[in-house]
Amino acid sequence: MRGAPTRGGRRRSTITPAGILLILVGFVALTMIVLSPAVAEARPLDGAGTASLEDSPVDPVPYSAPEAGATSSATTGGGIGVPGLPSIKAIRCVNQCVSATRATRGAAIRIVGENLNRVRRIVFKGREGRIRTGYKARRPNALRVIVPKGAVRGYVFVVDGSGNRSNRSPSELPVLPKTAIPVELFPIRGAFSFGSSGSRFGSGRAGHTHQGQDVSAKCGTTLVAVKRARVQYNRWDGGAGNYVVLKNMADNTSFVYMHMIRRSPLKVGRVVNAGTPVGRVGNTGRSYGCHLHFEYWIGPWQTGGRPIDPLPYLRSLAKKR
Repeated sequence: MRGAPTRGGRRRSTITPAGILLILVGFVALTMIVLSPAVAEARPLDGAGTASLEDSPVDPVPYSAPEAGATSSATTGGGIGVPGLPSIKAIRCVNQCVSATRATRGAAIRIVGENLNRVRRIVFKGREGRIRTGYKARRPNALRVIVPKGAVRGYVFVVDGSGNRSNRSPSELPVLPKTAIPVELFPIRGAFSFGSSGSRFGSGRAGHTHQGQDVSAKCGTTLVAVKRARVQYNRWDGGAGNYVVLKNMADNTSFVYMHMIRRSPLKVGRVVNAGTPVGRVGNTGRSYGCHLHFEYWIGPWQTGGRPIDPLPYLRSLAKKR
């Protein structure tokens, strides 16, 4: 039927089932055209889902698809990096020490390892159980820690902010009373070498003779006061580089440390005990490799005194390490 006539002679239109079907087919086709990607012109995103930047705030890392079947323990399903577990490789005493490997209560120690930048607690052995303490300074590969008062000889471990515990220290840390600190110490807290004949006292130099003993060591190695002394000079010189002169309190002698990596933190006039950090091994001034130039003076330094060969004395100190 075409529809019933209306007043005025007009006919009312109706939609047939065929018309409804045609409309639905057209709607579905239009939807598919709008939602389907233009496959022929599709291109992958630049990198890992980011646009290329001319001045990126980070160093871009090219995306590389993982190999089939490969898994990684370093990321979660969301691609967030999982911090590594803390580990301890070595412990060295740097201040108020009996030796480089033996500390006292209240001594400053350096814990060397990996993934230490998230450490919250350092755990020592105590007389009645474990003693937990914090750190004084923290870096990814090192911690500076003060040995707590109640600590005794034992292994040390650390715990990070997520509760992950490190391995225990490779060896026990001896903790002794302060009375065990020796009256005098070798000036370098680390591996060293007395070198060859060119490093010796009295060897030839341009325009003068060598007035000290060169002791080779890695740049950055801690230097300590040999005896109880007063800081007499703390300066820079074109030849000596960063240097410090310590006048010993017990006698009329002085020790000189030259070529340090930077100026000593000690103020002139300060009295330091044996083992107090003086600075670090460097290569400043007229120097051709990381080393300590060490001088031993009888009488005032450069003002009436005289230098003597420090090697026999240094050898005797090295045997006590």
